[in-house]
Amino acid sequence: MFAHLRTYVLASLAALILGVGISGAALADGHQIKFRQSIMKSVGGTMGGLVGVLKKQASAEYAAPLAANMNNLAQISGGIFPEGSDFGETGALPAIWENPTGFKQAVSAFQMAAANLSKVAASGDMAAFGAAFGDLGKSCKNCHQTFRKKH
Repeated sequence: MFAHLRTYVLASLAALILGVGISGAALADGHQIKFRQSIMKSVGGTMGGLVGVLKKQASAEYAAPLAANMNNLAQISGGIFPEGSDFGETGALPAIWENPTGFKQAVSAFQMAAANLSKVAASGDMAAFGAAFGDLGKSCKNCHQTFRKKH
């Protein structure tokens, strides 16, 4: 009886381990790319909202929450390009994985610019907000020039 129980437990553990391996493979088969794309679309949407504030098409009261959102998105941006997600329909260039140090530096610049923008926006200094937004835009552009396909 215990032999059957032991066989059942071992078979269950093997199935569980295999299932984890399959779910990891499924993640690498496109789910991670879709997740990354949704995050980057959120970055773009937030950038559009920030532009609206700068152009006075939206109230300055939205600067701080939008900048905080951009900062949150920036802080996770480095983790959304794992090895094995360099295939399929993606704007990510192979340079991300071929030059991980350069990519990490580009992401770090984005994260620092987003953190600064959030800090400046929270202060309410809209003159400084424009300059901080410019720095954020430069960090995006620099990364896109090297690590993103041209559209």
